Amino acid sequence: SAFAAPTKPVTIDLGTGTAKNKEEMVFSKDKLTVKAGSKVTIHFKNNSTSKGMTHNFVLVKPGKAQGVIDASVAADPDKGWVADSADIIAKGKLIDAGKSEKIEFTAPTEPGDYPFVCTFPGHATMKGVMKITK
Repeated sequence: SAFAAPTKPVTIDLGTGTAKNKEEMVFSKDKLTVKAGSKVTIHFKNNSTSKGMTHNFVLVKPGKAQGVIDASVAADPDKGWVADSADIIAKGKLIDAGKSEKIEFTAPTEPGDYPFVCTFPGHATMKGVMKITK
């Protein structure tokens, strides 16, 4: 039929660090693929064991990662190092070592490569891409 079937909800497990090194400042996956417009739940876990090693997940519009990172590093720590920006699609809270959280949002309807980053100052190595497909 001409009507698009509703997309299935997607659940993604995303962590920090690598299997070898939980302290490494990287996301456990740097490529995620999601259908446009689907309901997304990300179970995000900070796998670090170092006290004070906090991480977040921030999904931004294509080409906007650096701008959001720069604005977030300049943001008030009370805001959890996340800028108030129209370029942010979804964001979680800063979570402490060993903690996890659930981030729920609707995927963009426009296909493309949407970067995700950790906006904590100095954590710019933590980045990936969520590919939104038709």
